[in-house]
Amino acid sequence: MFKRPPLKIDCDGLSQKLIADLADRLRLHFVEVEVFGEVIYAGNPLSSYHYGTAWRIIDAFGVKAS
Repeated sequence: MFKRPPLKIDCDGLSQKLIADLADRLRLHFVEVEVFGEVIYAGNPLSSYHYGTAWRIIDAFGVKAS
């Protein structure tokens, strides 16, 4: 597996439906995805390709990740 620290994605301003949609999309690229209100934690990307793709998805939703 490709080791990276987990991402913390702040979904402030997104509806619950969009947060769920983003989490579902991220589940295709990470082993662990958890939603806590307006925050998504995504850890253990499947590969470097998946990690890069996930960042493009996050950018498309217009949310901040760290």
